[in-house]
Amino acid sequence: MDNPCALLSLLLLWAAMATADPSAACIPKDVPGGSNKWITVESLAPGCSTDFLYRNESEIHIIRLEFVQPSQEHIILQMTLPTDLKPSKVFITTSNTTAQIFVNIIGNPDLSIHVPKTLKLKVMSAKSVVEDFPLESAELLQWAKDKFGGVTSFTTVEDPTTFTFSRRPASGPNCTLTPTKMFRMKVQPGDAQTSSVKSCSPAAPCILHQQLHIVNIPDDSNISHVVVRVVATKAPPKLSLRGRNDTVWEILGMLGASVLTNGQLKISEFSSLIFPPNAGVRMPENARELQQVSMSHFTMDSFNSYSEIRTKGPVIQLLIGEEDGSPGVIDPTPTPTNSETPSHGDSIPMEVHLYASPEYRNALNPKTPLHTDKRIYAEIVGEMAGGVQIASKVTECVVRSRDGTELSRELPFRPEPCPASSCLHRNRISFSLEPIHDLAPSSWELDCDIHFCTTSKDCFPGGARAKRNFEVIRTQKPFQGPCPEFDLTAVLGIAFGGFLIGVLLIGALWFIKIRTGRPVALAMGSTAAHLTGCQCCLTKRQPVPTNPSPSENSSANASIGSTQSTPTSSMA
Repeated sequence: MDNPCALLSLLLLWAAMATADPSAACIPKDVPGGSNKWITVESLAPGCSTDFLYRNESEIHIIRLEFVQPSQEHIILQMTLPTDLKPSKVFITTSNTTAQIFVNIIGNPDLSIHVPKTLKLKVMSAKSVVEDFPLESAELLQWAKDKFGGVTSFTTVEDPTTFTFSRRPASGPNCTLTPTKMFRMKVQPGDAQTSSVKSCSPAAPCILHQQLHIVNIPDDSNISHVVVRVVATKAPPKLSLRGRNDTVWEILGMLGASVLTNGQLKISEFSSLIFPPNAGVRMPENARELQQVSMSHFTMDSFNSYSEIRTKGPVIQLLIGEEDGSPGVIDPTPTPTNSETPSHGDSIPMEVHLYASPEYRNALNPKTPLHTDKRIYAEIVGEMAGGVQIASKVTECVVRSRDGTELSRELPFRPEPCPASSCLHRNRISFSLEPIHDLAPSSWELDCDIHFCTTSKDCFPGGARAKRNFEVIRTQKPFQGPCPEFDLTAVLGIAFGGFLIGVLLIGALWFIKIRTGRPVALAMGSTAAHLTGCQCCLTKRQPVPTNPSPSENSSANASIGSTQSTPTSSMA
């Protein structure tokens, strides 16, 4: 080799691997919450806080949002403001995303929320002022100082989901951005903000007079500045710190610590960077090799901890070590994580559960085919990360075929009632698969568009999408002819037509009677009574009896006789 230093480093590595105890090595495992017995990892971000007050004792706060996944279509945040907060102007800004941002304000709605007009940022449940101001941190800070005379606080937050405003003591008279965790805002991280930390200790560590801690930051990480705080011990600890060559390791309060690093050292008592004399030592990225090199360098047979760190922030803080057998951690309780919440994708994850009845008791198996002639009841569930309290509403649903034919149909639906106590993060609807009854594909996808709403039912598009695959069974239905539909005009026409037909029929019967002189379809009995004055009816009179009674005959004869004698006498 041309470089003697490289050859010497390689020989030292081989010697270390040959003489070190192989049983002292360990394989790192995931550390939930970024904290275990030996190490605690915390992300730092630029910020500051002062006692500055504007007119009428109002405060000026700036909140800068940083997103590790800026490709999301929309981002939903929630900020809680105490009701006893002084009148304040809150400026919300970001510069590394073009996504639609929704900020839900709860608590104190009387504050003045300012948003830049160059961003798609919507404030819900509170009044907002759209203003033209810079987006970059340094430019925005200077703009606020020039306009208001100072800034009360500046906060940078990575991948936030919820904010809770908390009062913090001032860090200085002027707002100067420095990496710090003393925020004016207490941040509850979301799923995407969880640090990726792995750590381990030897299975049977030796009793060491001095602690040896090994930290490895892989080269593909974006960490460039590490603040290291070491727990005070009787003997100064030994630290093996590996990262990119330009990584700055800032050691706080431990001048007696022995450090092996391939980067740059910064001691809190000195203002300039220190390049250690062992900067040329080769420190491999491989876990086992780095452990062997570290033990060989410090001539130790074992070590206390080995940690690999892959966080998203450029600046982190490490608390390392153990004092008198007590773990050197800030909070030994791991941060709870929600294993059931899917990771952040392009939208809020939503689940669709199908039911056969409006009671919503027994969900249908995803493999159960759906009948096209029955009504289906669906429940769409999606909980916001970080506990964001915001309502949602189903605005549109479509079904698409999954067999490659690219068929799609709009699916009409109707909202179903749901108890308010259990429906904060869910919607209930019902629909029928009648629109796809006559289509050939049997495998379909349900896709519903979800809008997020404030308590005043003011909804905004671009919320989320809920999808569910399903199979269908086409039920044969009996043929039903088209049912006629009649409006008022048709009903009146039918009534008038019936009346006209009746008049024509009566007229026809009258005409037949006049022409023939015989009744038509009006048969009367032989004993029918004579209807006086009825010229339309023919009556049959009673015949004169042919055999009168004796008394009638005698009276009749006398009458006839007297009648007949008269002409004789007259003629005489």
